[in-house]
Amino acid sequence: MPRAYGVIKQPVITQSDRTAATAVWPVTIRQIYEHAERLGKGNNRVKMVWVPSQDDSLTMSREAKRQAQKATRAECTPRSLPYQARSTRTRLVVAQLHQQRRLPDRVGGYSKRIDRALPGKHTQALYDRLKRRETDVLSQLRTGMARINSYLSKIGATESDMCECRRAPETMERFLFRCTRWDIEREAMRQVGQNMMGNLSFFLGGKSASDGPKWTPNLEAVRAALRWRRED
Repeated sequence: MPRAYGVIKQPVITQSDRTAATAVWPVTIRQIYEHAERLGKGNNRVKMVWVPSQDDSLTMSREAKRQAQKATRAECTPRSLPYQARSTRTRLVVAQLHQQRRLPDRVGGYSKRIDRALPGKHTQALYDRLKRRETDVLSQLRTGMARINSYLSKIGATESDMCECRRAPETMERFLFRCTRWDIEREAMRQVGQNMMGNLSFFLGGKSASDGPKWTPNLEAVRAALRWRRED
């Protein structure tokens, strides 16, 4: 039909359901107007006509009934989901994930290990209280995508994952807490929480397994970890 716009002068849309003819979905309305406009450019007119459902004299009416009965059989499945079905399914999935308060299983494994409260409003509140440069660095540390040899070696940016001290692979934990090259820079972190040294969640604003239900991120600890990392 799209190739015959210059030939069809008065296409007619028949509908036996008056309600459906006058109250269709917004997406359908938009599609109807788009096609009608294209037809109008070829000096065509489109009419929508209601016909009684009992009128079987129309070949199209009989065919429409046959297709409708076929589509409602128990074993029949639609070839593709309509627009509203797809959007409804998406909303249900998102709502379910929010209700469960968790990220999809294969998303953000490293971040979920640092912060058991993901996804949550605490992350937005945390980033809102930091400066732009601080948020950039924190997002790198919380996702593991930082200038750490364990990550750089995975993406081919460096040949080895070893720390520059050559004693062990340079992981995020080793970089922040163990490598002796950074003992002086860690003084601010020790002042905030000496007994929390080694707790990656505490210094990156995440919730660990030992934190209770009233837990909130320690902004002072996060800033202490970012202060010397930002100067690296």
